[in-house]
Amino acid sequence: MRIPMMKGMRAILLALASLPALAVAEPLSLDKAVEMALGADPRVREREAVVDQARALLDEVKGHGGLSLQSNLFLTGAEAVKGGFFKEGSTELRDDAGEFNEGLSPFAGLQLALIKPLYTFGKIEHYGAAAAGNIDVKQGDVKVARAQTQMDVRRAWYGHLTARESRAFLEDLNKRIDDSLEAFDRRSSNGNPPRQADRFALEAVKGLVGRYLAQARAIEKVSLDGLKTLIGLPLSATLEVADARIEPVDLPEGSLDEMVRKALVQRAEMEQVEAGMSALREMVEARRAEMRPDLYAAVVGDVAWAPRRDTLDNPYLSDPFNHAYAAPVVGMRWNWQPGVQEARTRQAEAELRAVTEKANFARMGIPFQVAEAYHQARGMQEGLEQLESGFRSARRWMVANFIDMEAGSAGMDEVVEAFKTYATMYGDYLLGVNDYNMQVAALRQALGEWHQ
Repeated sequence: MRIPMMKGMRAILLALASLPALAVAEPLSLDKAVEMALGADPRVREREAVVDQARALLDEVKGHGGLSLQSNLFLTGAEAVKGGFFKEGSTELRDDAGEFNEGLSPFAGLQLALIKPLYTFGKIEHYGAAAAGNIDVKQGDVKVARAQTQMDVRRAWYGHLTARESRAFLEDLNKRIDDSLEAFDRRSSNGNPPRQADRFALEAVKGLVGRYLAQARAIEKVSLDGLKTLIGLPLSATLEVADARIEPVDLPEGSLDEMVRKALVQRAEMEQVEAGMSALREMVEARRAEMRPDLYAAVVGDVAWAPRRDTLDNPYLSDPFNHAYAAPVVGMRWNWQPGVQEARTRQAEAELRAVTEKANFARMGIPFQVAEAYHQARGMQEGLEQLESGFRSARRWMVANFIDMEAGSAGMDEVVEAFKTYATMYGDYLLGVNDYNMQVAALRQALGEWHQ
């Protein structure tokens, strides 16, 4: 009996191993979360599909320089004709056209033209260069989308850590309040009852802590579910983050001037603007080339057949109903519409001017964006240092007052005041770390670090 049972267990394990994983086997790091999110984010895949579309447009432009086959196959009817040019037994020309004396004949034809452009005066070259520039622009959109995914992951990551640590902090405070209430009851039973108002004050603070504790637990769950969604896991999956607590991250190295120069080089938007300007210059030249002809080589052929009509074999006359020919040709094709073509050229020139001004704005706006993010991050960093020092002192103050209260040398009002101060400052510190980390992330995004 054991062997079949082992085989059955093995089959079950293999089947379970083949199912999609509903949990991350080990605690998830931030870098791994970003990697998973970049592979799962449909917004990134959407932008990548647009890049493929732009590549297909370039292939279409190149295709205009290759062979093309134009054909027309038709079937209709024509008047059946027997005999020659003259009336029977006479030298008088026939005049019975359209009388259908011989009935109706089927009439089939096939027209073919195999064409190869020889020289288009720059149309294909300029349109191709414009399409290639369009690919670069769309690839920049992919980089921007990937950077936004990085921001979204960090927002969920730091938000979860902040909520989780806030929840643990509030649970600790709640326990301290319960301990104080127990101490209150012990003093009452020992014949030294404190003021009832002090108990009410503690219970009021406990209610306030309970409210914030419930809020922190909800945010902790929501942020974790958001992180699961971003990395492509179902909400039912089990996920544990690797970081034990939220810590302030390091600022990027370098001076503000160095950061500005780096941003102007690394930002995908600058690459997009340059690629867009280059593409529009090529588009202007392509529009101008539309006013010029196309030289081409071709093989053309035409076949017609009407079985109930006599064939006309006179070399000086062409029989449209019964013939067959094919011949190589070299020709010039010119679609000249000066009003339309000049208007299209002006449109392309106007678009180029608009993108040029957009480039000028980007060169002015990006340095300000970097400076704003940098100064905000520096200010938050300095504020965190002050908050950290303050909440540590507030904690010592609160602990000392709890001890003094149990010893009977401190009143409840002093304990409550120290408690509120500590809770407020530590809560502000945790939120401050979250905001600071997100501001550093915004600075790195402004620098274009995630656009590479």
